[in-house]
Amino acid sequence: MTNEADFYASLTNTLQELIRQVQALNNPQSKTIYTNKEMMELLDASSATLKKWRDEGELSYSLIGATYYYSGKDIEDFLRSHHYDAYACSL
Repeated sequence: MTNEADFYASLTNTLQELIRQVQALNNPQSKTIYTNKEMMELLDASSATLKKWRDEGELSYSLIGATYYYSGKDIEDFLRSHHYDAYACSL
């Protein structure tokens, strides 16, 4: 039962962090432009993963020179496109 409890605790923490981040995006005083490095930290993803998402059209971005930038809307749209509503399951 400990593994299951640990899994749900980890999942709850992850969801709470995502909720906090989405709420921060909706705050007009929050940061609105993110660099590739900040996105890597924000989404806990590698540079290669961000590139894959950009190349596949999953993650919108702006490119100025050789630097990638992401808006709060880009992040929110990405999270919404990967959102799944909770559903009840019977055991």
